[in-house]
Amino acid sequence: MRVMSLYVVMRSGLEAGAASARESSADAPPIVEADNCESLFWALDGRDLVVLGRRWRVEVFSVVELAGRRYMQLSLEGPAQYMLTLRLAVSTSVRSLVPAVLSWLTHPTCSGEVIDVV
Repeated sequence: MRVMSLYVVMRSGLEAGAASARESSADAPPIVEADNCESLFWALDGRDLVVLGRRWRVEVFSVVELAGRRYMQLSLEGPAQYMLTLRLAVSTSVRSLVPAVLSWLTHPTCSGEVIDVV
């Protein structure tokens, strides 16, 4: 039996993703497409984050794919200035970025640190 499925991806803070229809078998799991480097860039660049009553401005310098991982270099400007690199799996979604940065800002360590985002 073949079933027609429609997948629509909505991302917080971004425009709606493209809707695509495809035929699939009824028992096949839905295909989840990873966010591309550009959508990861725009998810954080220019965003203001507030952590423990302090405001931080995020500036993304680059998002690159290297050896099966993605690396996002960013600057956090607030009461102090930090440089941070997020190391992401290619399948990491936009939704994981802000919580990872907020978590790090609650207990920032050294500038230039590389943080793994799951």
